[in-house]
Amino acid sequence: MKFRVERICRSDSMSAIPLEKVRFDLTRSSDSLRSKGYEVESHELYLVTKIGPMDVTIYGSGRVLVHPLNDKAKAKELAQNIFEALVPE
Repeated sequence: MKFRVERICRSDSMSAIPLEKVRFDLTRSSDSLRSKGYEVESHELYLVTKIGPMDVTIYGSGRVLVHPLNDKAKAKELAQNIFEALVPE
């Protein structure tokens, strides 16, 4: 999946945004992430997992928010791993 990574203005967060329109099934994605060893909190509109000291929020639209992180290359690597585990609708 192609995506872009942006730093959120005036914060220590990075956002990965798919370049193509996509929707992920959050229930099935939650199960997929758990099967890969992630601990996942399910919310109605998003999922949250922790990778080391970082919180990763995953939206059905495919947007992935990583906090705290200011390293674009690391954000890209984390987002790629997350996207590989998500299940499209």
